[in-house]
Amino acid sequence: MVLILALLFYLSQGSGGGNYSWREHYKPSSKDPYGTYLVRNLLESYYPGQSFEVVEDSLGERLDSGNFVYVGSNFWLDSLELDQLLRFVERGNRAFIACPFVPTSLLDSISRGECPSFYGEDSTNQVPYDIYFTDTSANLNFQHPALWDSAGYDYRYLVVRQPEQYEWTYLPENIFCDSQTVFTSLGLLNNAQFNFAKATYGRGEFLLHTTPLAFTNLFVVEKKGLDYASKSFSHLKTGPIYWDERPLDPFGDQAGGGGMGEKQSPLRYILSQPALAWAWYILLGMAVLYLIFRAKRRQRVIPVLEKNTNTSLEFIGTIGRLFFIQNNHRQLAAQKMRLFLIFVRERYHLPTKELNEQFAKGLAIRSDVPEEHITKIVKLNYNINNSGFLSETTLVDFHRLLERFYRECR
Repeated sequence: MVLILALLFYLSQGSGGGNYSWREHYKPSSKDPYGTYLVRNLLESYYPGQSFEVVEDSLGERLDSGNFVYVGSNFWLDSLELDQLLRFVERGNRAFIACPFVPTSLLDSISRGECPSFYGEDSTNQVPYDIYFTDTSANLNFQHPALWDSAGYDYRYLVVRQPEQYEWTYLPENIFCDSQTVFTSLGLLNNAQFNFAKATYGRGEFLLHTTPLAFTNLFVVEKKGLDYASKSFSHLKTGPIYWDERPLDPFGDQAGGGGMGEKQSPLRYILSQPALAWAWYILLGMAVLYLIFRAKRRQRVIPVLEKNTNTSLEFIGTIGRLFFIQNNHRQLAAQKMRLFLIFVRERYHLPTKELNEQFAKGLAIRSDVPEEHITKIVKLNYNINNSGFLSETTLVDFHRLLERFYRECR
């Protein structure tokens, strides 16, 4: 219990270097290395005289004209929000979306089916595969000559200022198939994979970027990183900017939170509110007291055993009624004879392969049933097996012979 409490305390405090958390959470209010505080403030004054609006709930009809911007780890859209975003761009606006994996639902809507399935037949609406490589660093660059940098822009993934392996994602190559007229490559990852692209939709454009890490505080605070971010946002149109802070990821606590990079503790909000924090501590204290007073040995609960029931008789009755309803007298007689022979083998240990005079004598001796009665059963069974028709009267006679045997045997 002490270890559990220590772990909960550690999770509630977060992990980081110095006073910062090194989690990849993309929170616009955070000055942590992987927050987006700087890029949000950059965009807030990017177009002087134009409004900057924060979208905190459903898109609804709030998107009028201008630019929609999202930077985070996952971009989750339901069908209604997807339709609203598509109509916003179609009217001649632009949507800048920076997240590692662009949802297939969005790509399918943009591409209009010009290229094959982007992520294969087994992909889902949100989770692609095989479009990343693992390394501690990557080089980003633009393809337009006016934006291209001779040395490129180097990015290294750090955790507590130490380099670690990171999954650098890129767009699937087949969105740039020969037959398509929608997508245009704007940037490359390691001069090989496409990580930045423009997609025309109606009179507007989608700007898709798969390296949101480039827009976090850790890199924008540097001159090179600021230059890359500024050039990336230069593709926006002059006008209002709608900065998306909605809880798009159902596993996170705000836009860009949770998902692949964010591993927020669910206790963070609870512990941030004094009333909820005290309730949480009281609950833990009651749990500890319960374990202490419950620790003494108690008698194991004696299970209630149900009375054994003979289900074989119920089964026989059900099968018999079924054959009788279907007028299948031969099958019913065969079933009765089969059960009779099973009874003889199990109770009297007699072989039943040959039903002859010797069988009748042996069974009569062991069961104390007259030999003549057993002979009638054997002969009637033989006649039934060799006849093409079995009447209901004969079936009743056969049944009565067997029932008499069961009553008189010992």
